[in-house]
Amino acid sequence: MNEKKNQRFVIIIIIFVLAFSMIIFQLINLQIIHGKEHSQKSQRRIIREREIVASRGNIVDRNGLPIAVNRMGYAVQIARARLTEPQLNEMILKLIELFEKNGDSYEKNLSKFLTFNPIDYSSTLKNSEQTLERWKKDIINKESDLDKLETPYDVFTFFRNEKFGIDEKYSDEEAYKIMTVRYDMLIRGYTASNPLLIAKDVKEQTVAQLEERHFEFPGVVIDIVPHRRYIDASSYAHVLGYIGVIDRNEYDRLKDSGYKLNDMLGKTGIELTQENYLRGINGQKRVEVDSNNRLTAELSSNPAVPGNDIVLTIDSKLQKVALESLEKNINIIKSSPDYKRNFGDASAGSVVAIDVNSGEVLAMVSYPTYDPAVFLADSEDREAQRIKEELTSSDNRDTPLINRAIQGRYIPGSIYKPIPAVAALETGVISKGRDIIRCNGKHEIGGWEFRCLDYINWGRSHGSLDLIRAMATSCNIYFHELGVRTRIDNIDTWAKHFGLGEVTGIELRGEVAGIRANRDTKRQLRNDDWRAADTAQASIGQFDNVFTPLQIANFTSTLANGGKRFTPHVIKEIRKHDGSIVKQTNPEYVELPLSDGTIDYVKLSMEAVVSESYGTAYRFFRDFPSNITVAGKTGTPETGGEQFGRSSDALFIAYAPAENPQIAVAVVIEQGVWGSNAVPVAVDVLQEYFGMNSRSLPVDRIVTDQVRFTR
Repeated sequence: MNEKKNQRFVIIIIIFVLAFSMIIFQLINLQIIHGKEHSQKSQRRIIREREIVASRGNIVDRNGLPIAVNRMGYAVQIARARLTEPQLNEMILKLIELFEKNGDSYEKNLSKFLTFNPIDYSSTLKNSEQTLERWKKDIINKESDLDKLETPYDVFTFFRNEKFGIDEKYSDEEAYKIMTVRYDMLIRGYTASNPLLIAKDVKEQTVAQLEERHFEFPGVVIDIVPHRRYIDASSYAHVLGYIGVIDRNEYDRLKDSGYKLNDMLGKTGIELTQENYLRGINGQKRVEVDSNNRLTAELSSNPAVPGNDIVLTIDSKLQKVALESLEKNINIIKSSPDYKRNFGDASAGSVVAIDVNSGEVLAMVSYPTYDPAVFLADSEDREAQRIKEELTSSDNRDTPLINRAIQGRYIPGSIYKPIPAVAALETGVISKGRDIIRCNGKHEIGGWEFRCLDYINWGRSHGSLDLIRAMATSCNIYFHELGVRTRIDNIDTWAKHFGLGEVTGIELRGEVAGIRANRDTKRQLRNDDWRAADTAQASIGQFDNVFTPLQIANFTSTLANGGKRFTPHVIKEIRKHDGSIVKQTNPEYVELPLSDGTIDYVKLSMEAVVSESYGTAYRFFRDFPSNITVAGKTGTPETGGEQFGRSSDALFIAYAPAENPQIAVAVVIEQGVWGSNAVPVAVDVLQEYFGMNSRSLPVDRIVTDQVRFTR
């Protein structure tokens, strides 16, 4: 029995010795034999700072209806990992094949310069030898490499063999796909801590497969990032603008402000001018990653701060009505040519509506318009790319990207007539009850014969007129005489007081000043002295007078409110994401040095344009409620284009209610034929403003997505 116990004891001791020996052996193996290798591996677990992309601020209308918001989507990026060139190329091709299998698009900036099937230069390079040479210099290592880039196929071969070392086992098509990603790596750069965006808004299916096969994709990083979304934004396109990926020039200018090569930023409109407010503050997360740059642990985080929200002064309902009415009436004019005055060439225009007591722009429409969302589409969206090419083409005569409200310059025609009227009253040339001028149908000034439109069209004259009847009938003879008596210097002084020919200072880029007809302008443009006949033409809004629709609307607003020239603005306030106010736009105005009674008499004459049966806009407002009186003025600039088959422009200004004004409207229709053709647009805008329309828009609410973070 004891012998058996001793045998068991020996066996147990032997087992313990063997186990202990194995442990010792493993420790020696790990620490001594392979110690250096495991030490290197352990050191590859690196602490990195990873960025959490902040949501861009929302843009909403004055009532909180969303225009530009954000949604969350998956983005795939590549960070530098320990890969040889063949390994990197193989991984990129597998990644692209996964994208294509699941219907995801990826960045293909190379296609902007070098195309495949056929291998050729893009139209961008074909159309400019200078651009082509500059691009070649950007991609070479040394000057002598230029000799290797004679043809597009030479460039392809240079990329394949010398730049990216793409193995011959890959077909040309596969090589080109690899090049598209490697090109961005070359041009935009990437590091272990600053990965390169290669695909955005990928499907969940793609993300799941990348996670499952993560060992095949070292350096591939997936984040959930915010994406801009525009909501039915065609109406607001020129005010809103759009965003895009930062380009090289923008990056060089903004990199010290924290911008990176993958960042999106405002390109036009409010998206551009308010970039500093809209851009959020990215957060950081300290993470532990392995040698493949894959997240192994999250250590700490500093959350992202969303950008500030912009509340516009624009009223969405008014904006949409203005655009729809402008388009509708342009089509009506275009569809009824007579080939005498109307050549069916109406195609563009603008509408601006202003709150006369604050300078808030309630509507700012430029037609034709565009959908800003096309600038958010990825390169795989061929229809969006086609539209973008159309929009930016120099052959596009409609120039839809131009904001006509602040960049279009138009001869005002008769809508200018309140200016010489004010100047004449202020200088004592006329006064109420002492303002009779006779229209005989035609007259001569400075050797030039001028004719009244009534005389030209029907062979008749207006006879003796006071300011009220002259304004209502838009008699040119009256204002010729009035202007010559008042003198151009006095007229020009008051035109400047009302802001005509001057930038308004609105919060949008690209505003033009326009031109006032005066002595200096004629000397600069024509190298000639001023004459009395020039004053006659300038007094009816002709000659060198050209103004923007915004200037015209603001001039109308200044008349309406009795002489306060507000600085028009489209931003009501700026709020933090929690709703607290960052900045409010306080109304700013200049009080014009007007004498008592001047504006009242001019306004009375503008009321007659609408309220009197002989007024040029009377028939359009006959059905307006009696409690909403309107004052206005039509304008038909004589461009002299009829002999060349080009119709005259149509303009109309109005404000209401006449006795206690709230809103001023300016309408311009290019080749609109007659000023009266612009009146229906203003009618529609005023009806909407005063609640006479039954249509309503949905009440949307903004729900801000939370910024999340993945590996």
